[in-house]
Amino acid sequence: MDGRFDIDDCLGFMANRLVRVFQKAVDKRVADHGLTTAQFCVLAKLSEEEGITQTELAQRLFIESPTLVRTLDRLESSGIIERRRDPQDRRAYHIHLLPKGKELVDFVEKVGQDVHQVATADLSQDELYMLKKALYRLWQNLAQDIER
Repeated sequence: MDGRFDIDDCLGFMANRLVRVFQKAVDKRVADHGLTTAQFCVLAKLSEEEGITQTELAQRLFIESPTLVRTLDRLESSGIIERRRDPQDRRAYHIHLLPKGKELVDFVEKVGQDVHQVATADLSQDELYMLKKALYRLWQNLAQDIER
């Protein structure tokens, strides 16, 4: 490399393309169920931690609250989730799966496993471990830089 910035060789650009292709792979699998990738992510997290607050959910998904609110509005109007006021803090809402949402949990799990399997098909366990470790380090390096 001659020291010049090359967008095609930029890890951030590659990561952005990877996220987009992951989203398309998930969208392809969930569209028949009337879901989006954003809704898929919310359902996946709620299947792990049902009853967390909107704020906690936004933090765990690394998205802004207004973006999450729109996704929750759609899930609520579809009868998949409900928001329940926190009796101790009237500003906070806990998110719970309704029966229709609970029926989707196995589907969401299968889609997640399927996309993961396709994405990592020709990686060894060691390669996958090293990739995750490297991505985590990149994330931490940039997070620390932002805080400085």
